Amino acid sequence: MRMLILSVALLPACAGAQTVTNEGYARDLGSQVWKNPFGLCWRSGQAWTPQMAIPECDPDLVPKPAAAPKPAAVASPPPQAAPALAPAAPPPVAAPVAAPVVAAAPLPRRTVALTLGADASFDTGKADLKPEGRAKLDDVATKLKQPGVQIDSMTIIGHTDSVGNPKSNQALSERRAEAVKTYLVSQGVDGSKIKTVGRGQTQPVSDNKTAQGRAKNRRVELEVTGARASQ
Repeated sequence: MRMLILSVALLPACAGAQTVTNEGYARDLGSQVWKNPFGLCWRSGQAWTPQMAIPECDPDLVPKPAAAPKPAAVASPPPQAAPALAPAAPPPVAAPVAAPVVAAAPLPRRTVALTLGADASFDTGKADLKPEGRAKLDDVATKLKQPGVQIDSMTIIGHTDSVGNPKSNQALSERRAEAVKTYLVSQGVDGSKIKTVGRGQTQPVSDNKTAQGRAKNRRVELEVTGARASQ
């Protein structure tokens, strides 16, 4: 009883020290919660309720403060597709270098002369080819049409002996040259390369005083200028 009175007597002296609104625990004059030798708080009997729990004494019963809401996760932007790269241009293709054209060396040109005796080609005073004359011209045409033969030009020259007057002999020589050209063209020789000339009795190759000499003077000459490639 003495201790109770002492406690009551001391209350007014400490009334101004601190006002405690939670009466769920026994406290000393300094408002400190009384604890037993084991460090446990003394609750205030039947007046104590779980709502009076304080962290110092009953931390498990003290409502935990509501956890702060976690900040909403910021959605990362969707990965952007890498820009499509334009296909690499194919490497430039070097234009083929044309091989230099080497001009072929020109073939050497030459002139070949051939004489047709009038006694074998024409009758006396005539410009009509005889079979013997045509046979000779067939051989000439065959050779001129061989591969590799190039004809630049051909000159056919007609001649006569001195029998008769010079004017008639001139005309006769021209007709004989034309007769030879006509036949060669019929055998496939290019007529644009052929020209004819009549010399009459002006260019004898033998003496007209003998029959043998006059026979030699009645003639047709062919002069062919061209080339032949080597086989």
